[in-house]
Amino acid sequence: MASGRLVTVTLARAWDAGERMEQAGHVEFAVVLDANGRPDLQAWFDDPDPWPATRIVPGQPPEGGDVGHDEEGWVLRFFAGEGSAADVPPHRIVDASGPFRPGEILTLRAPDGAEAAWRVVNVSARAL
Repeated sequence: MASGRLVTVTLARAWDAGERMEQAGHVEFAVVLDANGRPDLQAWFDDPDPWPATRIVPGQPPEGGDVGHDEEGWVLRFFAGEGSAADVPPHRIVDASGPFRPGEILTLRAPDGAEAAWRVVNVSARAL
């Protein structure tokens, strides 16, 4: 268990302002936030369990995954197919220096290099 408290962060595509999350899909992931609302790297290092992530796309089964960190920063990996989790290319959170709170915008870079803006629509306590 992480030294801090895991929360669930829910993201929706920022350009889909008029479209409901159920139509556009969304991303949910667990993270420990520091006092400033940013991901807590030490909590991630200290936690022996992976922090889960899920990508929900309408009409498709949810894709499970995890939250990671490397020399370039925070990443989300989604395990859609077969193979080793270590081989899954990450979706990079381009800049995680701001707080993760509703209304904030995060840019995710897909494995193919395409970037998209995602809005934080919810941050909630995670059920144990």
